[in-house]
Amino acid sequence: MKFWIVSSKILGYIWLVLSGLLILAGIIGVWMKEGFGGAQELLSPFNLANWFVTFITLAPGIGLLMLSDKLKNRKQENS
Repeated sequence: MKFWIVSSKILGYIWLVLSGLLILAGIIGVWMKEGFGGAQELLSPFNLANWFVTFITLAPGIGLLMLSDKLKNRKQENS
């Protein structure tokens, strides 16, 4: 059980870091191609498609961290 707890936590952090870097690279790419206005439009709170895709990108990492916590709590209850 400890293996799954540690591995899901590590994979969750790796996923969040890599997806965060990917999102940052995308924002920088838009900034370089379209300028500050393009980046501002991309990060607008009214750009729901962008926020939805960002959430979908980060969701597996968040889910793995939640799974790790749930497994840890279950292990503590059984001990």
